[in-house]
Amino acid sequence: MNRDKEMITYQQFFFLIIQTQLGVGVLSLPYVMHNSVHSDGWISVLLAGLLLQGVLFVYFMLFKRFKSRNILDIAGLLFGKKIGKLITLFYILYFISVGSLILVLYARIVDRWILPHTPNWVICALLVVAGIYLSVDGLKILARFYTLVTPLVILVVLLVSYTLKDANIYYIFPIGQAGIKNIVIGSKDAVLSMLGFEIILLTFPMVSGTNRQKFKAVSFANLFITILYTYLVVVSFIYFSPEEIKILPEPLLYILKSYTFKIIERTDLLFLSIWIFLVFTSFGSYLFLAAKTGSKLFYKIKHRRLVYYFAFIIFGISFLPEFDIQFIDYMSSYIPKTSFIFILFPSFMLIVSFLFKKSEQGCEANDSNS
Repeated sequence: MNRDKEMITYQQFFFLIIQTQLGVGVLSLPYVMHNSVHSDGWISVLLAGLLLQGVLFVYFMLFKRFKSRNILDIAGLLFGKKIGKLITLFYILYFISVGSLILVLYARIVDRWILPHTPNWVICALLVVAGIYLSVDGLKILARFYTLVTPLVILVVLLVSYTLKDANIYYIFPIGQAGIKNIVIGSKDAVLSMLGFEIILLTFPMVSGTNRQKFKAVSFANLFITILYTYLVVVSFIYFSPEEIKILPEPLLYILKSYTFKIIERTDLLFLSIWIFLVFTSFGSYLFLAAKTGSKLFYKIKHRRLVYYFAFIIFGISFLPEFDIQFIDYMSSYIPKTSFIFILFPSFMLIVSFLFKKSEQGCEANDSNS
């Protein structure tokens, strides 16, 4: 596929990152953070955003040394073709796993709140078909669509903000009661809810603009997500008492369910209708990433065909929880934890490139000499 045809602007890059990060995790984030750090969970979210900015800076330094390469190309240059292919395979498995987790959690939420009598395989099939339609034509289509739907986030914020009239700010006091150690440890859970920024690893070289412009887009996307997640966590914490939020796995939905308007009876359903778009974009990104990575390993198979193949695999994995309900909890626990390996691996690659004094220019010079 011609890279020039796939190039997107750094402004579109901003929306691409945001829409990939937003998804299923935002609904349960306040519940997870309260169980982890109690009323100081919002501080952990802010700290997670700060830590992620450090990770993003490492990514930027790596791409500065390898300007026109993605993470898979760099792995091949640093470790050789065989190890590079093995790393590519692991990233394929990772993207498929995260896509499967999104699909399973999405089906569970829809089953619980909207369509309790509809078979889960039907719910999953609808998202998979939509994901195929979105990701089959490449990065530029993804970026354009994400730019179009991002204003829906404003509607989400407005809906949630309406509930502040019944909030109690004293529920989050005293600030810092969990202790610095617990707040730092709790930031780990917040980072896991912000997954999606890994799309940078494969798309950074496909963004037009200077490295400085691209890094600004990445940084502003991280700032946007951090502020949004912190706001949603704070709203949940000051609406429900500490005793109530312990037993509510999706606090934001329970908040909205208690409000009705003259023309809207179930505000939570309106919220979920918007939220489905956010899940759809996140799932589409991971399906695209799996196919993009797969095209590097299976170079004879076109991206379009790989999208269909991996969508079928993800759809098949979504059936497993039907036979073992504990499998959902297993996926929710281990897949996000495993993601730390893939998130931090570029840091190791940067260290290797410095130790062995390797860069894109140096590797190209060695290839030409050989």
